Amino acid sequence: MKIFLLEDDYSLNESIKEILEIENHHVTNFFDGYVAYENLSGDYDLYIFDINIPNIDGIYLLEHIKKINSNAKVLIISANINIDKIKEAYIKGCEDYIKKPFDIQELLLKIDKYSHKSQHIYLEEDLYFDKRSRKLFYQDSEIKLTKNERNLLFLLLENRTYNVNHLQIEEFVYDGVAKSSNAIRSLVKRLRKKLPKNLISNNLEEGYYIE
Repeated sequence: MKIFLLEDDYSLNESIKEILEIENHHVTNFFDGYVAYENLSGDYDLYIFDINIPNIDGIYLLEHIKKINSNAKVLIISANINIDKIKEAYIKGCEDYIKKPFDIQELLLKIDKYSHKSQHIYLEEDLYFDKRSRKLFYQDSEIKLTKNERNLLFLLLENRTYNVNHLQIEEFVYDGVAKSSNAIRSLVKRLRKKLPKNLISNNLEEGYYIE
């Protein structure tokens, strides 16, 4: 899921970003309200920010997000306990609210509600794989893949950061049919050529993985 994060507390911001990226979300983070507003776009799946951010009014930011993306999901994290402010945020279209301080697991549970609705796995800023259709997109244009290339990419992404060995590739991509090491290397090579960047790494144990 592609996530917009605005939080002026540097440590909290970096912690949230790190944990969400471990969960395979793509996070663009900002610390300053003005900078965030200048770089705002409507192509995020989820927006997370504090109502009280230097150089911008959180309610104004919420309204602007809803104008450029009416389907946007907005999650507000804030120490603000003013019930009128919270009510206004919900009226303006905020989906959920978490009061600071909070447990990061609570945030993950909230995000999980929305991530199930998103089938996009981001490999880079403008590069994502649609799990439902098993199609790869770069800058919103489809990169044509063969059936085996799609299945290999899906397998690597489902096991992201972990080694996928030849046996697993045979079972998932080739329906259990034995393949030579050369055949598998050839498939990986073809897939690599179609990716804008070389994101597939070799493992010394004769396998492959994507960071």
